[in-house]
Amino acid sequence: MSRIRWDVLLGVVVLADVLHVFLPSLITLVGSAGSTPAEVMGAYALSWFVAAFLTVPLARVVPAGRLAVGGGALMVVARVVLQAADGGDPQLYAASAGLLGGLVWLTATAMTVRDTAPMMTGFAGGLAAATALHAAVEGIDLVWRTGLVPWIPVVAYLGLFAFALAGRPGESEGGAAPRIWLAAGPAFLLWGMWTGNAAHAQASAGWPGGVAAAVVTAAAVLSVAVAARPRFWTRHPLVPTAGLVLSVLGFAAGRATVDGVHGVSPAWTVAAQVLGQVALAGCLGWAASVPGPDRPGRRGAAMAGGWLLFVVLMFAYYSAYDLGTPNRWVPVVTALGMAALIVRATRPEREQGFERWVAGAAVIAVLAVAAVPLWRDTGPDWRPVDDGGLRLAAYNVRMGYGMDGTMTVTRQADALRALRPHVVVLSEVDRAWLLNGGRDSLRLLSERLGLRAVWAPAADEVWGDALLTDLPVTSVRNVPLAEGGPTGAQALAVGLRWQGRDITVIATHTQPPSDWSDLRQAEQLGALARDSARDGRQVVLAGDLNLEPGSRPWDVLMRAGLTDALAPSRPFPTTPDSAEQIDHVLVTSGLVGRDAANPGVRHSDHRPISVTLTPR
Repeated sequence: MSRIRWDVLLGVVVLADVLHVFLPSLITLVGSAGSTPAEVMGAYALSWFVAAFLTVPLARVVPAGRLAVGGGALMVVARVVLQAADGGDPQLYAASAGLLGGLVWLTATAMTVRDTAPMMTGFAGGLAAATALHAAVEGIDLVWRTGLVPWIPVVAYLGLFAFALAGRPGESEGGAAPRIWLAAGPAFLLWGMWTGNAAHAQASAGWPGGVAAAVVTAAAVLSVAVAARPRFWTRHPLVPTAGLVLSVLGFAAGRATVDGVHGVSPAWTVAAQVLGQVALAGCLGWAASVPGPDRPGRRGAAMAGGWLLFVVLMFAYYSAYDLGTPNRWVPVVTALGMAALIVRATRPEREQGFERWVAGAAVIAVLAVAAVPLWRDTGPDWRPVDDGGLRLAAYNVRMGYGMDGTMTVTRQADALRALRPHVVVLSEVDRAWLLNGGRDSLRLLSERLGLRAVWAPAADEVWGDALLTDLPVTSVRNVPLAEGGPTGAQALAVGLRWQGRDITVIATHTQPPSDWSDLRQAEQLGALARDSARDGRQVVLAGDLNLEPGSRPWDVLMRAGLTDALAPSRPFPTTPDSAEQIDHVLVTSGLVGRDAANPGVRHSDHRPISVTLTPR
């Protein structure tokens, strides 16, 4: 009997690829940056997951084995279309079709499983392979890369999956309780949000990004050995379940004040991720020996139900930022649910390990991640403008996605490079959200521009604002702003040394209530600007302020002693398709702005803006 289902391993890699397009497409294309009602977006997403349940009754007419092949084939075709698509509706519908194909494939495969243990090991192996691939391409998945070169690995792994799918084992009875297939969707959620998320590790304080990614990748690959021999490595199902719960408690509590910045993910959370990934694989391994009456239809319904839980729990977590409700309970409840599924697992009848192969694969994966700097394209050499002024840019990067729904981090870096700034203020920076593809956008921008990054969480430890600069940094602190709109807001005050002067740049993205009915965020920013200017230094407040010149919150900031550095260039639209002026650069009286620019690129739903500041 095979120790691992290669069709499952490869199929999970393809499904992860598809989900890394489907999920952000919900936000950028269906959601249209918040203009679409949340219930419409949720209904669209749910419909594809609910449709997977039709696989079970359909299997009474068409053999489940054929449904598995058909679903897998649809996923492959959709993945090819995604590689050729260039955003917009083709991207959205291809990703949706690929998701449905993947869910049908998994549901039908669960109905035809010959031996549960190899399939669970294959599932864990797929998560490990997806972790390694995602880290090796820095989170910029192959689907977002243009040209001929990305097609080579895409065709290779799709071909391998198609070959494995064609040679998949035939139908027979499984050996575990049907309910254990409920674990597949929640396991994928915990992996994508936390345990296998290399970007989250890169965002943790005190870790070089490449090292953190390599550690998480190695843990993911090595965990496959635990999934294959759970009794040998963990002795009892309570061990991995306890480890998983402990790990997600670390996720829930893993925020600290580091170097004056609140809400940062501390260094120890990387160890919690490693523990969680090994424990997650152990849980999948033990699930294969949970006893219970077995029927193919129940297996299929449980698999589809697990993926329905995936999307429900994911929306419960990420929609909480819009609703202003707690969400840290979601991964904890998910882990407890997985524990409840496997706690009654019995001693496996047999275990076949392949530790040597796994160790070799881990070495290869780590080397692939470590080799990233050797082939990374950081763009052309450049230098900030040298005309005696301080060139400052501000850009709401929309989690790294353009108006057409494609991932545009590299193009955003190109647009900023063309402005030749000394300082860049970034808003809506996503460093690890599964919803947006699980990449560290700040690290990608920082490395491509060759600028030092200063990070400040807002919504949580991996979503917020940042400042990039080539100037010496003399101080850093941030202040959480009053509750208002979605995702939360903060103000990051960074002291810089420029031409022998000390200046403070405050980077923020306000999230006010509707129509600025509450002015507290503006009042806090005004107070911070006044406080920063007490010793006579000049202060710059920049970012997506979500307010128009002449509005009530604008007047609050003007009364705090700030002036409009973009005044000579008004009107100055800051979004690609409207006359809105909501991104600003405000300065104290000792500075004046010139040479403002707002190129109309569509790499985000905001334009990058820039201005040169000079002493009066």
